[in-house]
Amino acid sequence: MKPNLGWDSDVQFLKTVGPTRSRALERLGISTVGDLLTHLPRAWFDRTSTTPIRELKSGRAATVLGEIMTAGERRTRRGRTLQTVAVGDQGGIIFCQWFNQSYLLQKFRTGVKVMLSGTPQMHAGRLQMIHPDFEMVEPEKDMLHTGRLVPVYPLTRGVGQHWLRRLIHSTLDEMLGFLPENLPRDLIRSRGLRGRADALRGLHFPADTAERDDSLRRLVYEEILLIQMTMALRRGDQGAQPGITLAKPGDLTTRLVSGLPYELTGAQRRVLADILRDMRSGRVMHRLMQGDVGSGKTIVALIACLFAIEQGWRAMFMAPTEVLARQHGDVVANLVAGLGLQTATLTGSTAAAERRAILAAAASGGIDLLIGTHALIQDDVEMPRLGLTVVDEQHRFGVRQRGKAAVTGEKGTPPHVLVMSATPIPRSLALTLYGDLDLSLLDELPAGRRPIATDIVPDEKIDTLHAKIRERLRSGRQAYIVYPVIEETEGQDLKAAAAESEKLGAGEFKDFRTALLHGKLRPAEKQRIMKAFSDGDIDLLIATTVVEVGVDVPNSTTMVIHHPERFGLAQLHQLRGRVGRGEEQSYCHLVADRWLPPETFERIRFFAATNDGFELAEEDMRRRGPGDILGVRQHGTPMFRLANPLRDAELVRQCDEDARALLAADPRLESSANAPLRSALDGSFGRLLPWLDGG
Repeated sequence: MKPNLGWDSDVQFLKTVGPTRSRALERLGISTVGDLLTHLPRAWFDRTSTTPIRELKSGRAATVLGEIMTAGERRTRRGRTLQTVAVGDQGGIIFCQWFNQSYLLQKFRTGVKVMLSGTPQMHAGRLQMIHPDFEMVEPEKDMLHTGRLVPVYPLTRGVGQHWLRRLIHSTLDEMLGFLPENLPRDLIRSRGLRGRADALRGLHFPADTAERDDSLRRLVYEEILLIQMTMALRRGDQGAQPGITLAKPGDLTTRLVSGLPYELTGAQRRVLADILRDMRSGRVMHRLMQGDVGSGKTIVALIACLFAIEQGWRAMFMAPTEVLARQHGDVVANLVAGLGLQTATLTGSTAAAERRAILAAAASGGIDLLIGTHALIQDDVEMPRLGLTVVDEQHRFGVRQRGKAAVTGEKGTPPHVLVMSATPIPRSLALTLYGDLDLSLLDELPAGRRPIATDIVPDEKIDTLHAKIRERLRSGRQAYIVYPVIEETEGQDLKAAAAESEKLGAGEFKDFRTALLHGKLRPAEKQRIMKAFSDGDIDLLIATTVVEVGVDVPNSTTMVIHHPERFGLAQLHQLRGRVGRGEEQSYCHLVADRWLPPETFERIRFFAATNDGFELAEEDMRRRGPGDILGVRQHGTPMFRLANPLRDAELVRQCDEDARALLAADPRLESSANAPLRSALDGSFGRLLPWLDGG
């Protein structure tokens, strides 16, 4: 019989839920029956085998099968009630205790068999378990909480593990024969996958580890395929768009390149060839330029902008932060000085009168290259004959904002789009996150760059380190000291930028010009400090991670990072990349507590020994998972719940192959065989593919 509730039904109408518990479930992202059944375990307790009581070891978790011998309660001196149940088997007795749970005594009846899971401890000469998980052993009753691989779910206030486990189990029982399938039958058969309903059951309540792993493989495959299909469909949609066709490079690009004080690297020339080929192809360019810190992405992007401008078009250069946008504006203005170009910088804090003047100039064609933050994609920004949009630090914008940037140009003629990322990303992750983009890799540093010498400095040797920094500052170099927080917080043993700035400025660095930079400063003040540092008017910049992205001061040769354990490897690499931009030897010092946990210290040592951003990115993803590797969640970008593209690289390859084959045979997924896949894409990522539902 078909259940009364369906996949999209409100979860509050399930038995035992109701309005109050449904509000608690909403905090877990559970609003519908489908949300509940796809709220997957974060781990499983292995309680498949039992241990005789006489073989229990104090402090070692175990599962016990025994018979209830006695059950009672007493009141403690503090007014609480203590429930004690004695459970025995043929070889011994263990005492189980709970506090303030008198209702349990109704369950624990003498002679009833029970299975217990917990950690035994010796107390007053006898074995005991405090608050163990338990399950009464009844013939022909499914065991949920012990005696099996027991699912452990993410929880929130008002949602208990036992209650949620029972709710998911009963809902699965009712819905199992009616759960929608998302994949075409032929694909399930050819890849040897479980059906979706079978996989959900096998992941929530597996009979053994083999069933769990097989079920996980099916759901990971589905997750990767949906993301691959979304990105492939976007790529196909974009690739079908006719674009602005540009001719060969002209005078502006030639003059800029010949005037540079250095030669372009082989990688820069190779990526430029990719970009210019796209812009001359007659189709809209959607390309990702990925490169390690300091690999020269900005100059490549500027040459691409000039390529469009010298043929009568205009360009936008969009950065994620005001500091970076202002810096790009200054760098670009210096590089194109003498070329007769009009540039302007527009951010959220641009004064109203200046903003009106910039908007008027842009609308009338008086600005060739407009640089700024997301303020560039506001509705009141008009830029006729926009030929190229550059989006820097792509992962801080996301797919939908990137899409908006791509339609800011002349009506009917979308501009070419070049996105850049200085956060190295393993190729298997890039294939899924950026599947709607063609990929170019800058894998070569400019000539003359030396590897940054990185070391770990124990807290107690900070005075020796400060002496080295003072010596470098006296020689005319500059330095950064970075802290993870702005201000000290009660209960948090972290050095803070504000307090340390005051102390260092009045103490060990009193003979030098110091400044404090953090995210809570007004934009104009942040810009003033960064300009002073860039101009050499500040010797030592004490900061938070506001300097992580884009700050480029070649004269700075020292980066000190306090509490490096608080940062991911990718973020540490970005911070280190603020130095080493000139020809002088640069240094990165990680000031760490010697008592850090071994695994944490090993991660920091790995970072200190490795300058390769892609190697660090793979290690970061191995340790932290793909959801965190970019440092920020991409708004509007498909993210992973189960998949790890590094671990699942073979599934990524299979999904890429299958997505291409499916779309080659049915570009719009219009066949009845592909209807489940089309429906799943619409439900998960329809906002990125509005044509799916006719939008």
